[in-house]
Amino acid sequence: MTQLSVGDRSQSLILSRRNATLKDAIQTLSDEAVTGLVRNQTERLNGDYVPLAGIEATLTQLRAYRSVTTETGMVANHMQVALTSISDGASSFSSSLLAAATSNSPSRINTLGFDATQRLQSAMAALNTRMGERSLFAGVATNTSAVVPTETMMLALDAAIVGALSSADVETAVNDWFADPGGFAALVYQGGAAMDPVSVGPDQQVQIEVTAQDPAIMSMIKGLAMASLLQRGALGGSDVARADLAKRAGESLASSQTGFAELAARLGTVEASIVNAGVQNDAQKSALETARLGLLSVDPYETAAKLQEAQTQLETLFAITSRMSRLSLVNFL
Repeated sequence: MTQLSVGDRSQSLILSRRNATLKDAIQTLSDEAVTGLVRNQTERLNGDYVPLAGIEATLTQLRAYRSVTTETGMVANHMQVALTSISDGASSFSSSLLAAATSNSPSRINTLGFDATQRLQSAMAALNTRMGERSLFAGVATNTSAVVPTETMMLALDAAIVGALSSADVETAVNDWFADPGGFAALVYQGGAAMDPVSVGPDQQVQIEVTAQDPAIMSMIKGLAMASLLQRGALGGSDVARADLAKRAGESLASSQTGFAELAARLGTVEASIVNAGVQNDAQKSALETARLGLLSVDPYETAAKLQEAQTQLETLFAITSRMSRLSLVNFL
């Protein structure tokens, strides 16, 4: 029988091709060992990418929800901190006003008027709280300060109480000004409508509807503004009338506490909904990532064994190639 031999050039090509095949296999197996995922997805899925595409699309959506829940949660938290500072500044002050009203001490009334102005300025500053470039209490007008400077509002109230002869007249004028669409809403509030609902999960939305013109906030600001009028000379001709105005301001602040607490509770409910949505989204994300691993993961032990085998074959091939390169006719004979 005639024996066929492989020529040197053909043999070199065969060895080179085998070398490339083994190197590619080692690279593939190395990637799979590191990532834990099969490199040839088409082969693993038999060309059916529908399940994987559905998982990837939902994971992308969940990542978007995570961004929304994080930002919305921070907004709600910053607003809650601002509301707390306003409430803390007003809650104890109402008692001070009521106590001073019974003392009829002009100096004490004057001191409370000054104190009221400081607390009012702090409250107005809290309503202009920003998170980055976003104004939190301005509704959809996020690039605008929610309220004008305190002095601008007080000048408008000075004009509103002109002609008031008693503390009851001042209280009525202040109440009317805050209730009038042309008063606080037009001259002080600079924001827009409440924010629209945002999606924080599949079929789940939350809405932060709190703005600086919320009735509970306006009621609190009204009580502080009424007390602040004492520093601006309101009813200056009568210590008794000024003491009674302090009493009315204290009562106004006290009555505003309930509505303000309800407002904070509503915002707290939104915060809780955001947290719950984040937990649910994370749970769904974990489940989907597990499902994706089920489709694409590799057995680490099997992959390691195949990698070792491929490396051994490559080393053997190198040894054979090296030995063949040293062959000569003298060695052969």
